[in-house]
Amino acid sequence: MDGISTPTYRQLLEIALELGRADGRFAAAFEAPASGNGHAARCLGRSPEEFARLLWGRADEPPSGLEVNAPLWYATGFAEGLSEEAAERCVGTAGSRIRRAFT
Repeated sequence: MDGISTPTYRQLLEIALELGRADGRFAAAFEAPASGNGHAARCLGRSPEEFARLLWGRADEPPSGLEVNAPLWYATGFAEGLSEEAAERCVGTAGSRIRRAFT
């Protein structure tokens, strides 16, 4: 044994969520918040099967259900990241408009 433990199924899904959230925050500069529709046909440019294998990171087959559930968690994270970043940009923009009005 190499001392590296295999992530749990839950951890793999949480990784998918965080990857989606990071991608959503990045994409906020290019996409509207409503574009995150909760369904991901592509995850990091990969099919659901490829995305599951990427998360699994091993030569054997990933756990059953990972190729179905990981894209959903990714899509949820993407939508959250998109909304969070858009909200932060909106608050920053509104704040700068207010400051200019009173200076």
